Amino acid sequence: MPTGAAVGQIAPEGAKKSFFRPDIQGLRTVAVVAVILDHLFGWPVGGFVGVDVFFVISGFLITGLLLREHDKTGTISFGGFYIRRVKRIMPAALLVIIVTVGAGYLFFNSLRAAQTLWDGIWATLFAANWHYAIQGTDYFNAGSAISPLQHYWSLAVEEQFYFIWPWLMLLIFWIVGKRRSSDVLLAHRAVGIAMAVIVVGSFAWALYETSTNPTWAYFSLFTRAWELGIGALLAVIAGSLARIPSLARPFLGWIGLVGIAASLFVVNDANGGFPAPWAALPVLSTALVIAAGTGGKQRYLWPIMNPVTSWIGDISYSLYIWHFPLIIFGIALFGDDPLVLGSIFVLTFAVAWVSYVLVEDPLRRARWYGGRSAHRRSKKRLFPDGVWTRQEGIIGVGALAVIVAIMSATAFVSVEPPASASSYKRDTTESPTPTADAASTTPELDALQGEISAALNTVTWPTNLTPTMDDAIAEDQAPADIYGCGFVNRDEAGCTWGDPNAAHSIVLVGNSISMTYVQAIRSAIGTDTGWRIVSWGMFGCPFTDWAVDNINEDRQRPSGCDDRHNQAVDAINSMAPDVVVVSGLLSEEGARAQLSKITTSPRILFTPGPPTTENPQDCYTPTSTPTACVSTVPADWAATERKLEDVGTLVDTRPWFCAFGKCPPFVGTIPMKIDSGHMTAEYADRIAPVIREYLTAAGIGFPQAP
Repeated sequence: MPTGAAVGQIAPEGAKKSFFRPDIQGLRTVAVVAVILDHLFGWPVGGFVGVDVFFVISGFLITGLLLREHDKTGTISFGGFYIRRVKRIMPAALLVIIVTVGAGYLFFNSLRAAQTLWDGIWATLFAANWHYAIQGTDYFNAGSAISPLQHYWSLAVEEQFYFIWPWLMLLIFWIVGKRRSSDVLLAHRAVGIAMAVIVVGSFAWALYETSTNPTWAYFSLFTRAWELGIGALLAVIAGSLARIPSLARPFLGWIGLVGIAASLFVVNDANGGFPAPWAALPVLSTALVIAAGTGGKQRYLWPIMNPVTSWIGDISYSLYIWHFPLIIFGIALFGDDPLVLGSIFVLTFAVAWVSYVLVEDPLRRARWYGGRSAHRRSKKRLFPDGVWTRQEGIIGVGALAVIVAIMSATAFVSVEPPASASSYKRDTTESPTPTADAASTTPELDALQGEISAALNTVTWPTNLTPTMDDAIAEDQAPADIYGCGFVNRDEAGCTWGDPNAAHSIVLVGNSISMTYVQAIRSAIGTDTGWRIVSWGMFGCPFTDWAVDNINEDRQRPSGCDDRHNQAVDAINSMAPDVVVVSGLLSEEGARAQLSKITTSPRILFTPGPPTTENPQDCYTPTSTPTACVSTVPADWAATERKLEDVGTLVDTRPWFCAFGKCPPFVGTIPMKIDSGHMTAEYADRIAPVIREYLTAAGIGFPQAP
């Protein structure tokens, strides 16, 4: 996070030259540009390590300021320190949060807008990192809508560090002062020893957490403290760094810069091991660059020492906090073609500069309390010293209106052009409509296909959807009486529907897709007394033999998944059902091994869920059209299930959701999905007659209508 003190002259003991050189701004530039490029273009693949560079810079700058203050005054003014932090961080941060939450209610559906509001509250409280860790957010593989405020996690880590570190420093100074009150060097050494212990402990914990709980490892203060600690250690030994020979400085600087550049391409989510040990590469490389420029003149490091990088470094904080909301909203409204992405890149710099000039810089300089301006000697001034005048206050507050106007202007061009009335008309040459002389054998499916085709030709959202799209995407993945069956503590009687003594039975196994089919098949069975259905599915638990299936690492397997599979197999072997419906597979090998444990001879039906190319939680907004949420059937549809057709039957579920490769977000007046791959309970009821028709045609007869 590109925060920290503003550039100034801070002379450590034994150093006559400045505590740091302008290359700090260059490092900020490298870090923020890498992060923006990664988030916007996905290149360089390791651009996210720019945050680690920021952590080192921040630890270095803030610790240096605290050391200087203690050396001059004999104490640390916590009131002054935290007021400076608030002035430095909060004005621009709050502006971005307010604008982002407001834009969420303009451009997101109600569920996502409410989520963004809560994200904003957590960000304001400097607790965004814990919020995302608790939610199980996977930074590298977001399975749902990404929060436009997700990047505030790094700001939270920094501020949590600075809620603790100054107090610990003061405690150390007090302990040392009790013994040798005038020994500044001893006090610095004690602080350095304490931080070295923190760095070692934090890094060791990061190694453990990365291997066992990578989500918490990524967001936790305790696994990131060592990165800020490395910067703090540099500040403690600044006097020694001032004695680095001038000839050695360019070599150290270039080694560090090359290390940072290498980390942008070497470190990536595919490697695993992040933040430990892989974050050590950008962290130690950044430390080399800072060390090379501490207490002496840095030369020849031209890539980060020029007017352009200096300017970008000045606005790096505003760039960081603005870039992610602009990316999320920009792509959501206009797509991700290269022209859009390039425009977002340019707009990010424009908005960040406006924010810096009108909000961040003047409010950082303003006197909010009785002391002198913290930056009175700075030559880069926009407003005079002292408290803002009325006019200046109007200009600063007006920045909100300026940036809101920039964001809101997109509303007038965000609606996609409507599809032509014939875009998705059914091709009657491929699927002829039955005539009176040739009665259809699938009337329920034909009726559903007609409704799907009509929905694909609809260019505005129907006003009579039941439930509404907002309510649909807020649904659980199964109705309440089915939902509880998808967890470890399962009530067997409560997960059986129909006559418990029925002669015929259907068992459902698999992951969350299986849980959504329970409602559909339960409705298909209806009141038939000769049938019962039993759910042995489990959320997040594909029907696979984990000893064979090595696609997913063990850490991604839900607790209790193996036990549920064993229970399901035992139940199937005991009750000998007529049909086993399997939904949710990982690999052919794992599924085949798991199915081989069934010793009875049920009909095995593989039932894939709806195509997942579009997620209504992302594509449905107050300004969108239904065409934005039309999914397509991928070329590799049911690829794993096709390999298992020697042990079971692949049910072609595509006509249940799609017509000619296109799948609408609603059918008739019923929303189809709650997210990318789970149908609504209402749509499960809608396809129940089609499922019954299929089961009957497949020889699984029913004695009476439901």
